[in-house]
Parts: sequence; structure tokens; C-alpha cells
Amino acid sequence: MTRAIYTVPIVIISLVILLLLFVLLPVTYVDWMRYLRPAALNWRQPYLRGVYNPPWLFYILHPLALLPPRPGVALLIVLTFVIVCLYVRSPWKAFLVGVSAPMVALITVGQVDGLLVLGLAIPGGLGLPLLLTKPQGVFLAVLRRLNRWSLLVTVVFVTASLLVWGRWWPHLVQGQSVVGSRHNVSLFPYSVPVGVVLLLLGIRQRSDALLCVASLCFAPYFQMASALPAIAAMVKEDRFVLGTFVATWAYFLLVPH
Repeated sequence: MTRAIYTVPIVIISLVILLLLFVLLPVTYVDWMRYLRPAALNWRQPYLRGVYNPPWLFYILHPLALLPPRPGVALLIVLTFVIVCLYVRSPWKAFLVGVSAPMVALITVGQVDGLLVLGLAIPGGLGLPLLLTKPQGVFLAVLRRLNRWSLLVTVVFVTASLLVWGRWWPHLVQGQSVVGSRHNVSLFPYSVPVGVVLLLLGIRQRSDALLCVASLCFAPYFQMASALPAIAAMVKEDRFVLGTFVATWAYFLLVPH
């Protein structure tokens, strides 16, 4: 009962802060407005300019895309925070993730990395298809989820996608063109040695947090919003929580993007 007394106000305050950021920040939610929403509205043929995700992502986003643009992205942000709450299972931890640099970055561009947090949260590796929708920040966490059931679900998703969308993977290869984008905050290849160490530690300790950070170290391209699964996992696992929070904001403010 005592925990519930504190949980509800903290969650409400966090949502209010997120919605205030949504209203007050001078942003245009460019990824949602220019790329994700048009692709989701046209989910049967989603590969417009600047779209490099597996096609089932746009089928998942289609109901949100049917809403007017700003209410749609507002609901996306609220759902992202709800997913974070369910994943970290602590109002204080959810608050920290909610005001972290990756969450603010997600709000400013209107991205979908909350689905990756949901993929981490789903037990038994059954969230693997969600992790594959935007893998640059989570692909090494897939290693902990490889089992016959996760592979079966993924094979079903991929087979169904081939029946519906045909040969869609060449569109993903075209995404290599964004590596030189000014929005890229990756330190690749200089971050690779750190990634190797984190990968070995992550496998040994069975840590999603370390594996997600290692994924970012190996990724030639990612935006700050892609670090949301990593910081959510770090906070959930109580790994250098304050240091992680400060480091992501420092990184966000200092690295050109």
C-alpha cells in the first residue's frame, strides 16, 4: 500500500513532464512526420525515402498513424513511457529514464525505440521480432534470447513478411547511406574495443544492459534515441544509474549531431 501511494504520483508527474516537453520543445517530430507515419499509413508499400526498417514495424504502427499527426506522436510518447514503467518496475527508475537524454531525443524526433524496450521485456525471447525492427541498439541482446521458440516466432514473422511484402531486405541495405549523416552520434570504430569488453562481460553476467551498450559501440550509426533500451536496462539492473544518467546527457550535449 505504501509503495502504491508513492508510485501513482511519480508516474503522473513523469507523464506530465513528458507531455510538457512534447508541448514546449521547439521540434517538429521529424522522424515520425516525415518517415514513420507516411510509411505506416502506406504499410503495404512502406519503403519511401528514408525508411530502412523491417516492414512489420509499419503494420504495428498503422493504428497510431491513423490518428492526426500530433495526437498520434503524443500517444506514441505516452505508450513509450508506459512500456518503460512496465520494464523497470519502479516509479523512480521510470522517472530517471523518462527525463534521460535518450527519452528527450525520442520525443524531439518522434521515434519508436520504446518497442525495443518492449522486446526486452517480453519473456522467453518472444520479443525478438520487435528487437529486429531497429537493431542497432539491441542486436547483441538477441544472443540471450536465442532458443527454439524465439527462432520459431522470428521465422514465422519473416516468412509472413515475404508473403506480404516480397523481397524487402534490399531496402535495409540502402540504409548504409545514413552512416555519414549529421544525426549520427556513433563513435565507431573507436568504440569497438570498449564494445568487445562489454560484450564479454554481458555474456558472462547475462546482462541486457551491458549487451545493449556493447551494441551501440559496434553500431556504425545510431541516433541518441537508440540508446533508450540501453539506459532503461542499465537503470533496471542498477548499473551505475546516476553515472549513466549524467553520461548520456553529457554525450547528448557534447557530441555533434
